[in-house]
Amino acid sequence: MSALVSIVIPVYNGQEFIKETLDSIFNQTYRNFEIIVVDGASTDSTMEIVSANRGLIDVIISEKDEGMYDALRKGFDKAKGKYLCYINADDRLLPYTLEKVVEKFEKQQCDLVYGDVNYINEHSEVIFSYKAVPLGFQAIRQLRRVPFAQQSSFWTRRIYDKHRGFDKSLKYSADSKFLLSVCLDPSVRKGYIPRPLGEYRLHGGSFSVSVTGKMQAEHHRMLQELNLPTPNFRKYIYELYAKARNVKGIYQKLTYKGNKF
Repeated sequence: MSALVSIVIPVYNGQEFIKETLDSIFNQTYRNFEIIVVDGASTDSTMEIVSANRGLIDVIISEKDEGMYDALRKGFDKAKGKYLCYINADDRLLPYTLEKVVEKFEKQQCDLVYGDVNYINEHSEVIFSYKAVPLGFQAIRQLRRVPFAQQSSFWTRRIYDKHRGFDKSLKYSADSKFLLSVCLDPSVRKGYIPRPLGEYRLHGGSFSVSVTGKMQAEHHRMLQELNLPTPNFRKYIYELYAKARNVKGIYQKLTYKGNKF
């Protein structure tokens, strides 16, 4: 029997795009998945949209929470899958994503699988793409960041439990802290799929666009908590390598006239 994939969708007032997010999961070529929607007591029509798709959603939680990472912890506490991921209620998966991801997990016995990412706008158009940077844990320690996008990352239940999931004391950077801690674990076996797996939507109301300054401050705190080294010349070598892999995407981002964060 094929392995179950658990997909958690945290949402608060996500009426504009959540149907598109759900459809990107419903349309997967791999069918053994469960969807867990965790709503923070939305005041718009989010829950009407979710309820209209109740027959295709396995778990629905709607109650006040302490923020997105509290919602994620609630969702993953309910998850039954061998493999886990989360997707925000304005992002999308590609139709082939789960099929490719499970194949990678099973064939290479990975703990973490990741791929490239598309950036889409409010009209659901792909505006540029970024390639992930496959690096070992020592290189990632020097780089001091996760070299792939959350929207294109998947992990095992075992590794989620080992690294204690998402730190809900953080408001903006718990996903980065979790993924970085996994990447810094020398025992973790990572698998890279060289194609887009997820799509991150850029729009004025998106979570990261609206709180960029606060995110940067919390990110600095997170780096200190992980006891990462101060930047040195090796960090800039790895950053140069990452930019070289993404020359086209960087140019498209710089010349794009809409929201860029």
